[in-house]
Amino acid sequence: MATNNKVIAICRSGGEFITNKDDGLLSYSGSGDAFAIDIDQTTSMSDFKTELAEYFGFGVETMTLKYFLPGNKKTLITISKDKDFMRMVKFSADAGTVEVFVMPQESGVVNVSNMPASR
Repeated sequence: MATNNKVIAICRSGGEFITNKDDGLLSYSGSGDAFAIDIDQTTSMSDFKTELAEYFGFGVETMTLKYFLPGNKKTLITISKDKDFMRMVKFSADAGTVEVFVMPQESGVVNVSNMPASR
């Protein structure tokens, strides 16, 4: 069954996530920019990331994309490959919109071991 439902991706950057102490739900707060893009099953992750990089001024390879599944504000899902992107489009088709959070990758995080070095 081939469907081509458009989803409006509301892409946000520049804020921060805050956890509600009562129910553990996450919310995105703060100043920043928002940008809407229509996506569907024919949209490639590469084209999506290129458009976001141009708008927000991030490098295509140095940004992280995350979203919430519909009805779940406790767990952020990372979009790191085409399959993840297609799942987001599919999961959000009935809702018609999805919030995508665009963040620069943390430059200070490198593959660092917590194991003590041997002498």
